[in-house]
Amino acid sequence: MDTTNREDNDARKDADKDTDKDTDKDADKDTGQSLSNGFSNCTPLFWLATAAASVGCGFQHGYALAILGNTLPIIKNRFDVSDVYMSGIVSGNALGAILGAVLAGYAADRLGRRKALFLNSIFLNVGWSLMAGAPSQHFFLVGRVAVGVGVGAASVLGNMFLSEISPVSIRGFIGNMFGVSGSLGFFLSVGLGMPQVIGYKDIGWRLVFAFPILLVLFQDAVLLACTDTPPYLATIKRDIQETLTSLAKYRKVLSEEEVENVVYGEADVNHTGNRVLFLREILSDSGHRLALIIGLILHSSRELSGISAVYSYTLQIFEEANVSDPELGTVGIGLITVFTAGLVALLADKIGRRFIMISGLVVLIAAQISIGVSQTCYRTGKLLLWSCGGEWTGPVALVSVFVFTAGFVSSLGSILWIYVNEITAPEARGKTNLVCFAIHWGLSMVVLFSYDWIDKSLAPYTFFLFAGLLTLFLILVVLMIPETSNKPVHQVCQELREQSKRWPPTVAFLRKCSTVHPSNDAVSTDH
Repeated sequence: MDTTNREDNDARKDADKDTDKDTDKDADKDTGQSLSNGFSNCTPLFWLATAAASVGCGFQHGYALAILGNTLPIIKNRFDVSDVYMSGIVSGNALGAILGAVLAGYAADRLGRRKALFLNSIFLNVGWSLMAGAPSQHFFLVGRVAVGVGVGAASVLGNMFLSEISPVSIRGFIGNMFGVSGSLGFFLSVGLGMPQVIGYKDIGWRLVFAFPILLVLFQDAVLLACTDTPPYLATIKRDIQETLTSLAKYRKVLSEEEVENVVYGEADVNHTGNRVLFLREILSDSGHRLALIIGLILHSSRELSGISAVYSYTLQIFEEANVSDPELGTVGIGLITVFTAGLVALLADKIGRRFIMISGLVVLIAAQISIGVSQTCYRTGKLLLWSCGGEWTGPVALVSVFVFTAGFVSSLGSILWIYVNEITAPEARGKTNLVCFAIHWGLSMVVLFSYDWIDKSLAPYTFFLFAGLLTLFLILVVLMIPETSNKPVHQVCQELREQSKRWPPTVAFLRKCSTVHPSNDAVSTDH
């Protein structure tokens, strides 16, 4: 009897022990899921800050990029401007953005990300106000350039701010909010700019240009309650207490691993004494230099893909390919842009940035070739390399531009925005973004200003040129772009430093034939 009782007691103890172990495992599992997921550990202020930076930066970028797509004829008739002056208005956004990117790079390091966003609001509000209330084409042009300054700065500051306040496990999702909001801005500007919506009276188009001011004011109101980003405070300001205070505002629970990574991991990762680097120091350091080169490859490929021309001359491209209803085609582009951007945001942390980038580029090149074929076959009056009918060119061009949009948004229109910040140490981030975005907007201005001339000179083979250029960039991306998802920035920087020691500096993936995804040991919950 006693033996039986003892055996029962031992069995109960073993069962209780197993239960405790299972409970501990479940707790650890739940904790791991919570920390790796990241969503549940973010405070309401974090989500407000994400929304504010998205609509105050990403939305402004998309809205300004596409706003002239449908309103261009209305503006041209209203002010009776020449084609040359109109080209200046179209490219004025990119011209201002070059200056904005340069100013933002310095302001982000000197003043902080938050204060720089506040200052940038001045350019956006003044620019949109001048365009909305313009009594002449000259005021409209000045407003367009001022908005360009704000958009150029926002493309630097918004991406930097979103990336630096985000937990590493959802950094892809949060970083892509710039692209998602930009897609929403693009779609809304296309829809509101349609003549069927705004009409042909003077007040309609002016309200469309005034609308973004409301979103800039919303951003400023939210930023009043925010702190600067933890990596900036830890690395550049070197204020550990403020860093912890900032983390506590954006996280419900502070994990030791996150604090360790932000305060000690990213800080002085390259032994620079926790200070902002000069451009010459970035160029003289192999790791920083490689990060800059990769950033330039990605930003150059974006603009030389012809995307600025497609978005700004959508109606012209559709008309050249015999599309029956060009205005509705632009609305379709907007819908695809929003859907694709949202899908990429959901997948970026799951299947990796590298895979999405390469897949999107392949789709983009195929679409460019298809657009070129449709334009070639429709322009029967030109000297053609082959002869083909023109009845089918409209539907093919429409579908091709839709596929082009999906390929672009899934690669150079989404992953690009977060990538440079993921491969660059905080002390080099401002200057690296400065150079990358200055080249980005410079190429955008060149493409916009010269597209009409290029199209008339090379027509109907213009998009074959863009496809050829992008194929060269695809090769460089495959060879040099590392995977960054689910990795702390200091780990990515270290891997990039090792990559820079090889010649050619190809990714380890090509040498080891390993998987794209990082190991579970590399996953961390901090930026």
